[in-house]
Amino acid sequence: MATSVCLLTNVHHPLDQRIFYKQALSLVRAGHRVVVVGPGPAALAGCREGVEIRTMPQPRSLWGRLRNLGRVLRAGWGARAQVYHLHDPELLPVGLLLRLMGKQVFYDVHEHFPQVALVRGWVPRRLRRPLAALVNRAERFGARWLNGVVGVVEEQGPRFRHRPFVAVKNFPRLEWFPPANGQARTGAELIHVGSLSEDRGAFLLLEIMRLLGQTHPQVRLLTLGPFHTARTERVFRERIRAYGLEGRVECQTTEVPYQDLGPLIRASRIGLVPGQISPKNLTPFVPTKLFEYLACGLPVVASALPSIRGFYAAADWGILVAPPDPAAHARAIAHLLDHPAEARAKGARGRMAVEARFNWAQEEQKLLAFYAHLEEVSR
Repeated sequence: MATSVCLLTNVHHPLDQRIFYKQALSLVRAGHRVVVVGPGPAALAGCREGVEIRTMPQPRSLWGRLRNLGRVLRAGWGARAQVYHLHDPELLPVGLLLRLMGKQVFYDVHEHFPQVALVRGWVPRRLRRPLAALVNRAERFGARWLNGVVGVVEEQGPRFRHRPFVAVKNFPRLEWFPPANGQARTGAELIHVGSLSEDRGAFLLLEIMRLLGQTHPQVRLLTLGPFHTARTERVFRERIRAYGLEGRVECQTTEVPYQDLGPLIRASRIGLVPGQISPKNLTPFVPTKLFEYLACGLPVVASALPSIRGFYAAADWGILVAPPDPAAHARAIAHLLDHPAEARAKGARGRMAVEARFNWAQEEQKLLAFYAHLEEVSR
């Protein structure tokens, strides 16, 4: 039975890959009426691929995000939907109000937010653990009053055991990430997709490039994604100059539309996942970029974090190395560059694993079944 659905976010771009390109498109193609409400330019508002987009001003601070909640509630209520799907923890109070108004409300938990609070640079160190405890209690309490919770890994389920729960992983849509199939790779040899921060290996990338300059001076790196903080960007660019990496490291910080990401990855030779040991990175969450690289047939050099090791066991798709060791990362990259046949074989195994298991088509069925089940229960 068709339902009207409104996906709400106060943080993410309306064309966010999980919100729009995965969930919204899957819901609308299944026959639902879908509205996405999120911060963005007014020119973005309108209908796109059957999804109605409603925008509001982009908040520029934490205080601005809290002040924006009233706008989110008004825009969401104006969508006149039956089901509301929240994508930020700060929207839980909005969800509670919508529940009081008789609406079905789901909460989508993108990350382990209490762990995220432990690594946020703008939070004073002495306040991080109290903040993490507060976020944990508030998130679990707020979610208890909603209709269901959508996570990204099964391990989130126990935190929300009082509500119906389903894990819908961020695997790629295969139609937008085809492999190169013998085409020449014309881009930078190395690629890193996603935002840059110290715990995501931003500065390690530059150490790797400095070491590779001694053996493979022609190798270039392309990073796609914003910096977490202005300080991180300043230090990153200062080190590029200090290490003499101008011309070998290119940073593209503007938003890349999801449907344009595949060709940029496919033009490279090796995907990088250099995450460092931190409370957040020791959780079961796996970077989405790993599966996007594999879908495009790239071998991957990745930090041997616990969550990544589990997926590596499913297929030999690259090389795992000690997270904080730039020399180990550089040696692994050099090995794949110097042994192209082995690199292609690893990339092919990764692509087969994504086709068989790690793709959005399978996760989409979980999302649609969850909607159908809760709709049936609510009748």
